[in-house]
Amino acid sequence: MRIGFVGAGAVGCHYGSKLIQSGEDVLLLARGAHLQALQQGLIHESEGERLQLAVDATDDVARLADCNVVVLSCKMTGLKELLSALQGCLSEDAMLVSLQNGVQAPDMLAEAFPDHAVVAGTAFIGVRLESPGHIIHSAAGGIRLGLWREGRGSALLPALNEALCAAGVASDIDADPAAMLWRKLLWNCGFNAITAITRRYAREVAANDETLQMVRAAMQETVALANELSVAIDASDIDRHIDVTLAMGPVKTSMWQDVEAGHVSEVDYMNGYVAERSESLGLAAPVNRMLTTLMHALTKAG
Repeated sequence: MRIGFVGAGAVGCHYGSKLIQSGEDVLLLARGAHLQALQQGLIHESEGERLQLAVDATDDVARLADCNVVVLSCKMTGLKELLSALQGCLSEDAMLVSLQNGVQAPDMLAEAFPDHAVVAGTAFIGVRLESPGHIIHSAAGGIRLGLWREGRGSALLPALNEALCAAGVASDIDADPAAMLWRKLLWNCGFNAITAITRRYAREVAANDETLQMVRAAMQETVALANELSVAIDASDIDRHIDVTLAMGPVKTSMWQDVEAGHVSEVDYMNGYVAERSESLGLAAPVNRMLTTLMHALTKAG
């Protein structure tokens, strides 16, 4: 099985490197200075260990034609453009996997590639791109996968899950991919924007009564929207997320990293999505709306 990671930044390179180390055939699709560095070897730091791995890295999308599994690991902000670039480049039997934040990516993949199997994925991981070709993994790394739509390549899902487990990744197949995606969105709506705004780690935000009140409010709005859309998440998921966060190490969220790097954040696909969708259905989501507005102001000012 050949696995291609498209938009192989920190997340794609982490999982790609784990699979390479376990003997899997992996292609990393990247560009610019990051690609040039990868072609000299991927530097992967994790748990005090530093490795330099020879990787197959390219910017030629045509090479994806040899991949049985294509994992989209770019940010949501670049997904639409990337899906357009992939048209006509994939094997007829390739299975597609989304690893984006938010809940919109699987439907975007399904629309762009109507004959292919689409798998929704969530990754709870602390990893950052330290410099081109150099990633630092700092926390967790588990993946959950769920079949979003049957199609060509559906039979590869168990094999991908087994390959990830064999590579030391805590991977599992979820029978309810919609709830799986919304649980990840729930954490992101609670913690991602507020950590970027306050420049405080998620565990610090969770340990402060005032900021925790805001976290809970954003999460409650997210649960209300999910339930309106018949997605089975509830208040117990909020409590579970907060308990896990209190035990986390000092990990910078993806949105905090984006603000520091001067990149466009994914807030419109997290808090912004919840605010807009809620308002369109007559639900109130003032905290998610406020966090979205503050993030827009912060990134414009920065």
